[in-house]
Amino acid sequence: MPPGRSPRIQVTGRARAGKTTLRRALTLLTAEETRPLDHPGHPSPALDGDLVLYVLPGLADPADHRALAALRPDRTLVILNKADAIGVRWSDAATAAEDLAARHGLPVFPVVAALAAHTRAGTLTDTDLRTLHRHREHADSPLCLSHDLFTAPGPDLDARRALIDRWDLFGVSCLLASLHRDPRLPAQRLLQILHCASGIDRLHRELHRRYETVAAALAD
Repeated sequence: MPPGRSPRIQVTGRARAGKTTLRRALTLLTAEETRPLDHPGHPSPALDGDLVLYVLPGLADPADHRALAALRPDRTLVILNKADAIGVRWSDAATAAEDLAARHGLPVFPVVAALAAHTRAGTLTDTDLRTLHRHREHADSPLCLSHDLFTAPGPDLDARRALIDRWDLFGVSCLLASLHRDPRLPAQRLLQILHCASGIDRLHRELHRRYETVAAALAD
């Protein structure tokens, strides 16, 4: 490896795992996104980066387990993306991440990359806030159990559809729960809550730490 170059980061995983969304959430503008590992008729890409981010669209399948078994723990971070769809609460995703980490000896991070990307690029509008305040008392109701229930025909349907298109069901549920507890929360504070709920910060810190370690080794 030529000395002094920047660490090479690869983002890999199956099709529709959320690789591009994760890159946006982490602002990895120079990271290399591999072709999908399950691309029919093509060999698996060589995972030879200095750091490999392996993105899972939920739970791992047998092909993921085979790929993960071949990766180096010191160069790999596993992202359990779409963690909001695993089980019924965040602790279910955390348990799944712990089980996967124990099986392969790799660090695993439950993340909702789409929400993290939205919080970096977007802002809560006045229209969003008005819609949320109209429904904050329904934070624990069946309304938040599915996309279809939240967008069922009724008053302010267009506003509810726009809200869930911008922040997804998990984000809307977090916002309603926060406003139910404290209706005075301002938009910026709500955006910070969403960012924390995405799980991206813990991953970002570990990625930065490993990047600095690899960069120092390449500089020698």
